[in-house]
Amino acid sequence: MLTIIKKSQYKLIILTFFGIFLQINLAESQIPINSKDKINKSKDEFDFEENEFSSIKINDPFEKINRKTYKFNNLVDKALLKPVANLYHYAPQPIRSATRNFLNNLSLPLSAFNSLMQGKIDNSLATTSTFLINSTIGIFGMIDVASNRGILYNKEDFGQTLANYGMKSGPYIVLPILGPSSTLNLTGEIIDRAISPFGFNSLNLFSKQPLLKNENRIILTITSGIDKRDQLDPLITSVNKESLDPYATIRSAYLQNRQFEISK
Repeated sequence: MLTIIKKSQYKLIILTFFGIFLQINLAESQIPINSKDKINKSKDEFDFEENEFSSIKINDPFEKINRKTYKFNNLVDKALLKPVANLYHYAPQPIRSATRNFLNNLSLPLSAFNSLMQGKIDNSLATTSTFLINSTIGIFGMIDVASNRGILYNKEDFGQTLANYGMKSGPYIVLPILGPSSTLNLTGEIIDRAISPFGFNSLNLFSKQPLLKNENRIILTITSGIDKRDQLDPLITSVNKESLDPYATIRSAYLQNRQFEISK
């Protein structure tokens, strides 16, 4: 069977594996990128201000397995992801900012669609406007012209859409490589990737033809993973060094952050 696989297919298989390896959804979901929360060393949890999400119920029936998976993910992070992200950090800041803006811009059509599915018309229009402005005046999204002009929006995903229609979060789970999630968010993530015009687009949304070749899609996935890991490096380092129980800290932060995103 292996002998009939073309060299180009070998390349695609390797790139696919590497792309999944570096898709740092675990980093994006563990701790909010824009979070200003600090770690409370004595309580081993984020020092969140008291709010409606502070006492969120922890549903973690698979904790023993989750902790083992978390340790495995940490080993992968230290051995591969962190060193790669550190190399990326040496790139000039303007290049990293342009890359970040470009990648974020690619996610906006799907975010606008999810906003529409949730009945958030104003947010869908603002997201669509941002995508159109940044894709043109902003040179393919590399410059965030829209936000500089005061156009603000909230990013929405299919997990939030499902929650909007009454689907419960379900148990907390830690996935190999991909990190923290729940049955709700995992389902949403799978659907998002399936319908994204820059992903597999199984339902042919926005475009009947694939907008990107497999190789280009994988390159974007790798770049996105590296960029996210670079953004979160200070927070992840702080959690690992200062928290008595990093697993519990990340679990609390993830669940509170997702609950906030769903309710906003």
